[in-house]
Amino acid sequence: MLASSPHRLFFKAQASLSVPRSSQRLPTPARRYDDRSPRPLRSSPPPACAWSFEKRMQESLAILDLMQAQSIIPDPALLCTLLKTCADAQNLHFGKLVHEKAIHFALHTDTFVANGLVLMYSKCGHIRAAHQVFNEMPIRNVVSWTTLISMYHNTGFPRYALNLYLSMGEKDGIAPNAFTYTTALNCCASTRDLDMGVRIHKDVMRDGCDNDDFVVVALIDMYAKCGRVGLARQVFDGIVDPSIEACTAMIEGHSVSDQAKDAMDLVRQTLQRQKIAKVAEQIGFATMVRPCVTNIALRQGQEIHAHIIKFGHKPGMKTLTSLVELYTKCGKMMSAYNLFNELAIKDVSLWGSMVSCFVSNGLHEEALKAYVEMACSNCGLNPSLVSFALKACLGLLSLEEGKQIHGRVIKDHYLLQHSVIHDLSKLYERCGKLEEAYKLMKKPENLSGEADVQCTAGAIQRPLCDML
Repeated sequence: MLASSPHRLFFKAQASLSVPRSSQRLPTPARRYDDRSPRPLRSSPPPACAWSFEKRMQESLAILDLMQAQSIIPDPALLCTLLKTCADAQNLHFGKLVHEKAIHFALHTDTFVANGLVLMYSKCGHIRAAHQVFNEMPIRNVVSWTTLISMYHNTGFPRYALNLYLSMGEKDGIAPNAFTYTTALNCCASTRDLDMGVRIHKDVMRDGCDNDDFVVVALIDMYAKCGRVGLARQVFDGIVDPSIEACTAMIEGHSVSDQAKDAMDLVRQTLQRQKIAKVAEQIGFATMVRPCVTNIALRQGQEIHAHIIKFGHKPGMKTLTSLVELYTKCGKMMSAYNLFNELAIKDVSLWGSMVSCFVSNGLHEEALKAYVEMACSNCGLNPSLVSFALKACLGLLSLEEGKQIHGRVIKDHYLLQHSVIHDLSKLYERCGKLEEAYKLMKKPENLSGEADVQCTAGAIQRPLCDML
């Protein structure tokens, strides 16, 4: 009876199709590489991990539709997984569809599903919807409160987040966990609320969370940003084996408080305790270079720069900018200029720093070249930078380039400042153009009408880029 079953016959036929009789006699290696063995009749479907987000969500929702048609209630964990996927992708459309399914299955009030809904709406920027789900929860836990507190902190409402922190114990009698404390301390750092930070620190000590790595980093950052670097250092020194993240927070705290020597000492200690590659990867070279800039510590900065080259690290904007600033302050202008040219985006302040440092070091030709390059890049000018460019012209006694800058000043009236007028008149005076210098000093407000109209008009018509 069983032998004649159609199902048995079907599977028997499938087995005979999948493995040819001839191939069964071959050794395993030969079967593997035998070109004559037939290919499978049907290719296997691609793995689910190769599907796009939309494809995966569509398939998942189709399964939920089948379960709904057969009155099968899904496990809440399934909806939680789908909601987290939507949150990570910040996809509100599919998140709302999952929410609809949760309502249909009467799972939207389940604590874990509701937490997933709050997270999804918060990640998608829908604060009101997230808070509404939170308010409708019959039972809330510490994850519910922490998710909502994080949402308000991340969306720029740290004060409201701190009010929620105070409410969670009063309303639901729920004690915070390490993640809650970390978020609340970050809110204190954002608002510079030292009193609230000290209060939360006491709660942390009471609950025994003072050894948590994330809480320690948040405490150091909070005290440093509230201007109490000494208290931050006390927290740091109380750690037996500080993590790299804690070292980073403390280095940043010393740097922003103009304690460059302490920051530099801590960088050295961290490099001695940890492998340099690990420190560079997690702290970041920008954090390590910044104390060198403030302390004008050229040797240490060059040492860090050497490590960047050694590891083949591709420095980011912050690292390059800090190194440029360090080298300019130390008078290493060619090293600074070579790094400066690697920057993809150069702002006005950095251009101004390069031009002014070239002038200060007597490299007037390089200063003028940098000014012209900046003027041609259309990233904007300011009176201070124009004044330094005129000082470079004065150093070279270059009247022609000075006239061209004069023309640019006439064209852009916001550059017409007393420092610019003073440097222009000094240039004209040193180059023997006493009448033009006298007119500039006598009537600076009529700069475009009196002083050498013919040469300045010609300078406007001729682009500055011709000087390159």
